[in-house]
Amino acid sequence: MRSPIDIERQRMNHPPANGFRDWSHLPSELLHLISEKISSFADYISIRAVCVSWRSAFSPCHSHQPPPQFPWLMLPYNPNPCTGNDTSIRLFYDSVSCRTFKINLPETSRKRVVGSSHGWLIIEDGPNVSLLNPITKAVIRLPSFTTPPNILHFPPLEDDLSPYPPTVLSRLTYDTGEPNIFNVILTSYPSLDRGCIVMVLVRYWNLVFCRVGDECWTVLGGDQIQEQRDEIGEAVLGVTYHNGLYYSINRHGKVAVYDLQSCKKEIIDSVVPIDGSHCYLVASASGELLMLLDHHNRSERRGIIVYKLIRNGVKGKWEESHEIGETVVFVDCSCQCFSLPVYAFRSGPIGDRMEGNRLFHPYNTKAVCGNEDGYLFNVAIKSVNVGDLSFEKINPNLGVFHSTWSKSMWFSPSLC
Repeated sequence: MRSPIDIERQRMNHPPANGFRDWSHLPSELLHLISEKISSFADYISIRAVCVSWRSAFSPCHSHQPPPQFPWLMLPYNPNPCTGNDTSIRLFYDSVSCRTFKINLPETSRKRVVGSSHGWLIIEDGPNVSLLNPITKAVIRLPSFTTPPNILHFPPLEDDLSPYPPTVLSRLTYDTGEPNIFNVILTSYPSLDRGCIVMVLVRYWNLVFCRVGDECWTVLGGDQIQEQRDEIGEAVLGVTYHNGLYYSINRHGKVAVYDLQSCKKEIIDSVVPIDGSHCYLVASASGELLMLLDHHNRSERRGIIVYKLIRNGVKGKWEESHEIGETVVFVDCSCQCFSLPVYAFRSGPIGDRMEGNRLFHPYNTKAVCGNEDGYLFNVAIKSVNVGDLSFEKINPNLGVFHSTWSKSMWFSPSLC
């Protein structure tokens, strides 16, 4: 007895008289075989767009996860459009296929996407926060900032670096159109791990976190002396997660290391000339702590410089690094920064074309003058060699956007 696949092959070899083949009725067994061969999310989206039956056959599931991909760039959009405009379509640019995908995400309509981690977008809607997977359309609700938070106290340390007490959460405003969340980190895929922790850096530089399913946020608290400190003087500029520990950095280059499991904290007193530059914190593939500074105020050293933390006990210093090994770092305009090992791409669509010791970031070039509300700019992607800071524009012009819109953001698609 012939299998359904053999029958379909015979039918496809004898097309109808009109010359058009009907691809919408392929056997489910054959579609399943095709799905197992998909190595690109671009192909996944294209296949689902063929017809209703294909979209159903290739519904999001965890049975087949394409290999790690070169992240897509979510392009700017207007989170506060005039009434009547279509506010649901979001643009994602894939550098590998050089294609821009239009994905309908009504969950983001009139809301701000303030971060991305593990293939999920973080949506801020006033005091309400949620996670959205744009590929699967899954949504996970997180606690509201209107709910009184818990406080996780750490033993007080000399020259503490703790974020500010939870009273500052009451000062959050939601009528200015500006985001209150500046940095977001997920420890795992929230759809697979109920213990996934969501750490966010909130306006007034508070580090707060929750686990999926929590009813309120938890603030990383410190000693009461912190209340008397100047907010700007001890502001947390960046945070990252590596091997179960959280690392934060303030404007003086001091690093705090948080262990939430044992409720311990360590201070690394290091010095670096931040001088008002944009600061990003990330761990390399080898586990070394890196800091990226965008020296936008230094005409003689424009561009992003990489520093590596050299530790000597509790003391440490930041040294400019020209070698980050088999690591690729992605930094964007929304304060997000993450790294990936080069070997993660080997089985993907770009294969051996990916090289280590590189930095990728979007940048804006002024296009034309706008009105009193801002100007228009072009979005492009730059690839920087950390060794000599040489660079190339791999995507010179991805469109023209308004300066008051949201910022470009890296997004790593996932079915989990």
